[in-house]
Amino acid sequence: MPLKLSYFVPMASGSYDPVNYKISAMQNWNHAAHKYHSDWASKNRGPFSSTAELVRAADINPGDWVLDIACGTGAVSRAVSQKLGSDGLLVGIDFSRSALSIAKSYASPGEFMQMDAEKIGMHAQFDKILCQYALMFFPNPDKVLRELRTLMKSTGMLAISVHGLADRVPYFSTMMAPVLRHIPDIMAPGTPTVHRFGNPAILEKTICAAGFSNVSIKTFVYQYEVAGFEEYWSDYLSTTAVSIRARIESDPEKMQAIRSEAQERSRAFMKKDGVFSFPWEVHIATAMPR
Repeated sequence: MPLKLSYFVPMASGSYDPVNYKISAMQNWNHAAHKYHSDWASKNRGPFSSTAELVRAADINPGDWVLDIACGTGAVSRAVSQKLGSDGLLVGIDFSRSALSIAKSYASPGEFMQMDAEKIGMHAQFDKILCQYALMFFPNPDKVLRELRTLMKSTGMLAISVHGLADRVPYFSTMMAPVLRHIPDIMAPGTPTVHRFGNPAILEKTICAAGFSNVSIKTFVYQYEVAGFEEYWSDYLSTTAVSIRARIESDPEKMQAIRSEAQERSRAFMKKDGVFSFPWEVHIATAMPR
């Protein structure tokens, strides 16, 4: 996430604090960026099959100036760079040094900078702004969208992808349901979640409130496959749940209960050859400045 994928489940327990949340998220990304890139983003697996669709929706032209918000390891930036000519410009920003170090080589040519999406220090005017799997993780997405509006030409276009609701993205919910059942305080109330904009109506309302119009949302369903439960368990703990892994593993009895319940729930997605195939709903929204 990601998992972004910002897929990472934020810091848990206690009261939700946006500053600590950001610090934790940055640490998680720095820790998991390489595995995230090698296992997910660079292979167009599962939800990353939508990268080409997001770029297609943005209608990139050779001379466009393009901003990739929360660019991660460069999946979207790489696809964009292949459509830009010599007069085009690609700028990618992310708060993770590790992710940016990968993006600089993976998605070149482009300019990549470490920057907080809620405090963008630029005054350029972009033709297209893209954001893949990150809007739901910003503590203040309304502020981010309003800022993006000021960075866009009057003829520009915004293109955003987000994950669907929990029952439409069972890769997450199959594991998180038992986690929350056995460790109910693992996430502080108010913590941003991966399904925050899974309802297209909420996504559209949020985009419109930030000064955009002509909002169009298309829904896609991809498949994410793992060889079996062991791969699923390992994959989930080492990427999606990296920030709460220590808490899960701190109580062997609870961890075993979570594992057993998740294994039973995951059988619904097992094919005859033992491979697990999880459907993955993705919403891609486009909009123009109002």
